[in-house]
Amino acid sequence: MTNAEQKPKQYLRKKAVADRYQVNVRTVDRMAEDGRIPPPIHKGKFPLWDTDGLDRSDRKTVVGGK
Repeated sequence: MTNAEQKPKQYLRKKAVADRYQVNVRTVDRMAEDGRIPPPIHKGKFPLWDTDGLDRSDRKTVVGGK
């Protein structure tokens, strides 16, 4: 796949991450702090999570048994 064919990065806001993991939005902060999910990036005023990074973290957790 060439750079021109790559899909654009997708980002989730905190509420969407909470919905993804079926947790409270405060738990999302705790998950990022203790390394269960990657830390957010800040584009503008809101923290955002890269869906690819979350997917990698999920796979690592399932495969690594953490």
